[in-house]
Amino acid sequence: MNIVVSNLNKKHRIDEKFIEKIVAIILKILKKSSNTKLEIVFLSDNVIKPLNKRYKGANCATDVLSFDLGSCGQILISSDMALRNSRVFNTPLEKELVLYVIHGILHLLGYDDEKPKDRSRMFRKQDSILEMLCAKISLSKVLMRR
Repeated sequence: MNIVVSNLNKKHRIDEKFIEKIVAIILKILKKSSNTKLEIVFLSDNVIKPLNKRYKGANCATDVLSFDLGSCGQILISSDMALRNSRVFNTPLEKELVLYVIHGILHLLGYDDEKPKDRSRMFRKQDSILEMLCAKISLSKVLMRR
């Protein structure tokens, strides 16, 4: 597996190696091949907003953008949005970030969340994966402590 994680949003200290480990477990849960190539980049709202406008036509920040680049998948995640949503939904930031990783991977696998029926199917799948993942590993190390 070739998994590369980068954190370009320095407001949130993310343990990239730990995220790589989590992604490998998620891909095993999903029974994806070991030659999977995946890049995950954590960004700020200011960086993801123009990308969302360019590629999705929405002039606002978003939580996750996924791109199938042929031989490689790319997932862009706003860690700023994850922090806001963790407060709104009263969940740990670590869990929200991992949920976004799962969400991005599911998009790359063809899941969609535009229509209510598809969104329900996708959310059930991501909750199931999160539950299986949490049974295998503690998410407490996602964020690096200062």
